[in-house]
Amino acid sequence: MNKLVSINILTYNGEKYIEKCIKSVLEQTYPNIEILVIDNASTDNTLEKIQNIKIIKNEKNLGFSAGHNIGIRESKGEYVIVLNQDIVLDKNFIQEIVNCFEKNEKIGSIQPKIYQFNNGSKIEIIDVAGFQFFKSGRIIDIGQGEEDRGQYDQLFEIFGADGAAPAYRRTALNSIKLKEEYFDEDFFCYAEDFDLAWRLNSKGWISVFEPKAILWHDRKSSKSTSGGWKEFRGTRKSQSLWLRKISWRNTWLAFIKNLPLKSFFHPQFLKRQIKFGLYLLFFEPKVLLAKFKIIKLLPKMLKKRKMTMKDKE
Repeated sequence: MNKLVSINILTYNGEKYIEKCIKSVLEQTYPNIEILVIDNASTDNTLEKIQNIKIIKNEKNLGFSAGHNIGIRESKGEYVIVLNQDIVLDKNFIQEIVNCFEKNEKIGSIQPKIYQFNNGSKIEIIDVAGFQFFKSGRIIDIGQGEEDRGQYDQLFEIFGADGAAPAYRRTALNSIKLKEEYFDEDFFCYAEDFDLAWRLNSKGWISVFEPKAILWHDRKSSKSTSGGWKEFRGTRKSQSLWLRKISWRNTWLAFIKNLPLKSFFHPQFLKRQIKFGLYLLFFEPKVLLAKFKIIKLLPKMLKKRKMTMKDKE
């Protein structure tokens, strides 16, 4: 029996992408799917380009977290795939996702092999193969920017799935939701996928990278993974101040919610956070203004931590 798979596409001013994205979903070889578009109050022609598909129209831009939460609550599939609008799927993508879930009932999320677009052309440069998380608090996108030479052709366990096109088992999502939130809506966008992945880990779910599930993504920004100063500075300069502020803020919100108390005092964690804090102080002081939002949200995060860390500390 083919289990129902929900495909939730979040849109915001995506007229450039949405037709190709939906076309790639409609051309899937897997037969039992439902498609839902959640629109975050687009002001361009996005909605005019969508035909014969259920659309939820939000009155304002609710962000990634709240937008996708609406889709998850509204959809019915046993498996849920949440897509960015700038995604194109290989025709066997959903079938490979289902095959992977069926291998192990403990798999809560799947990271597909995501390639990059380059000026609209599909190229075999890795966009991301999942999250890797270090004791220092560093988070990297595995494989980002690497030419695919077969080094990511095997299934392996990861910390969690990137938010561009993750697939989730619904029972896993239901096990980690906080009240009615799957993605934390206080995050708005950025690091909400990492936070959700952390909660899946805490509940004992496995996240895996599945190389047979392939798609392409036109990513607007990327993280530096080499650790080199020149690349790091170049990446930071390419990002808007807003992005740098919300990324730093949300990373700390995720730490507050999920990091075991003793880990805050781990030498590697302390060293990296002090080092990065000094970098921000001298090179990007405006990013530190996000600390006021962290302070404002601290009481809510501590309440969520109490729920997340129940029986853990």
